[in-house]
Amino acid sequence: MLFEPQDVTSEGTWEVFRELFGGRWRPILRHSCNFPPVVFEDVTLNLIQNPNINSSLLFRADILYDSCEASESSQKQIHEDLLQYSISNDGFPGFTLKRTFVRRMIPRNPQLDKPIAQTCQIFQSILSSEPHQTAVVYIPHVVSSSEIPWYHPNVQSLAYLHTWHSSQSFNDIPVSNSSLPPSPSSPGTISVHYRLFPEETHPLPDRLLRTAHHLLATLHKHGQGMLNGYEKRVHHDQIISQQRVQDTYTRLKATHAKRLCDHWAEQTDSSKHVFEDLSVAAFLIELWTDMYSLNDCNPSLSGHSRPPTEFPGFVDIGCGNGVLVDILLQEGYKGWGFDARNRKSWAIFSPSTQHHLKQMILVPQPLLEMDPGLDQEKHAGPSGCLSKILPRAIQSENMASAKVAWHHGIFPEGTFIISNHADELTPWTPLLAYLASSPFLMIPCCSHNLSGLRFRAPSKFNGYSADTTAPPYFAKSINKSKSVAITIAPATEEIEQPKQGSLKDLNPANRAKQPSAYAALCDWVSHLAAAVGYEVEKEMLRLPSTRNTGLIGRTMDATAEDLGPAARMEKVKAIAAREGADGAVWVERAKGLTVTAGKDGKH
Repeated sequence: MLFEPQDVTSEGTWEVFRELFGGRWRPILRHSCNFPPVVFEDVTLNLIQNPNINSSLLFRADILYDSCEASESSQKQIHEDLLQYSISNDGFPGFTLKRTFVRRMIPRNPQLDKPIAQTCQIFQSILSSEPHQTAVVYIPHVVSSSEIPWYHPNVQSLAYLHTWHSSQSFNDIPVSNSSLPPSPSSPGTISVHYRLFPEETHPLPDRLLRTAHHLLATLHKHGQGMLNGYEKRVHHDQIISQQRVQDTYTRLKATHAKRLCDHWAEQTDSSKHVFEDLSVAAFLIELWTDMYSLNDCNPSLSGHSRPPTEFPGFVDIGCGNGVLVDILLQEGYKGWGFDARNRKSWAIFSPSTQHHLKQMILVPQPLLEMDPGLDQEKHAGPSGCLSKILPRAIQSENMASAKVAWHHGIFPEGTFIISNHADELTPWTPLLAYLASSPFLMIPCCSHNLSGLRFRAPSKFNGYSADTTAPPYFAKSINKSKSVAITIAPATEEIEQPKQGSLKDLNPANRAKQPSAYAALCDWVSHLAAAVGYEVEKEMLRLPSTRNTGLIGRTMDATAEDLGPAARMEKVKAIAAREGADGAVWVERAKGLTVTAGKDGKH
């Protein structure tokens, strides 16, 4: 159904609103709809709880009061509080009050826009005859128009009205009924109405008209989508609440954003990278708040009850521009980061931060042990043989030098490992974390195998769960542009990889379920983490990026946890061998990065 609303601004106040909050309501737009009252209510509840759907200037709404969950005493108190804004807690002629919310809308930038409280009330018609009508009214807690923030329409109140004719023939509906749908093929209408401030002039300003169009279009889109069976696929805030992360993000943004953007030294877009890393930092800080005792680490957390475990420090592998490391260090968290290339942006940071950013190449210790030949001069980096440089690279307090050092990926026990779009290092993240008994956060981006080569990661079919009936192998011989990984077996089973394969091995139903390359990558690295005993948690992070899946490993099963260092190393080597990891390929690629970095230290 195309969205082409009917302009009804020339009509006077509709009869249904004449007795609501003193009248003075003006209808703005109306459109036909096919969704019934129950869908309308579900959609409006979602819009009440998530005002950011309608405005990109808003973070969220904090629900301060819900009449369905409030005690009798709190209902009485809220009724008294609302009277100062002339908000009644009763129905009006022909309608009964079904539910009341009081919410505080939180802006993205509190330095520009202030939060505002707003009452949202849902009314239902009580007449037995049709049409059935539902009204949702939004009343900002203001006295004058000067108190209205930019993200809110400059009106005293606004309302949605849903009118539904479930059985009556449209030919029998009086033409004088203002709720008549503009299209006789639809059993319902939706409309938006404003209650204007007394000083508002006519005709209405264009901005109010555009806002009404947007509000009604959003309602129509979500209602028709829900009617057609739409189900939300991406769920945020599964581990840390939206309020906590966004409040911390707002604080970090106010503290660090201007400093970082004003001195940006890279050719890339500062706003994207800075705000993305601020979001990751906010999530990590709240995650660490739950995991560790941070009172001594961050003074702002004092007075809160924390778990007894001390913060062990972090390492950001493949730290890139170093912004995330800088933010965390500035916030009082101990740690460091390294990357194959020394970035221009490192020079803008304080000497303390620069001391904790290292230009290093990671060669995982399991690869070194799987291929003793890697310890030969032919595979030496610019600093010499791997075996000679690794101990110095690990033990030195100041690992920065004119030559690029190597690191074998064995970190102090418990170190929190971060891999944020670390590409080649992403699949190694849970394996290296396992060797150090460490928790981790990885945010996958580009797909690489354990040899560091680009590939399409093995994917899971049939509901993203391991399917032992599907061919458990990766079809290596398929043309790269059409390559696809066939289902991986459960973590406890060995994966046999044949020499060739074909897309024809998959029936059309399975091909239709093939996930995206990014979904396949996330599935595969989660499988690697599960293979060493991690209970992987997934959080869709609120980042300005489509690569925003956060995979967290902070607990592992008891069997995996009880193994000693030697047994863990053997397990990781077995997984690497099963996945076809080639240490020589990894080192040659690493040498290429080293040569590039050694020439000019640029991207």
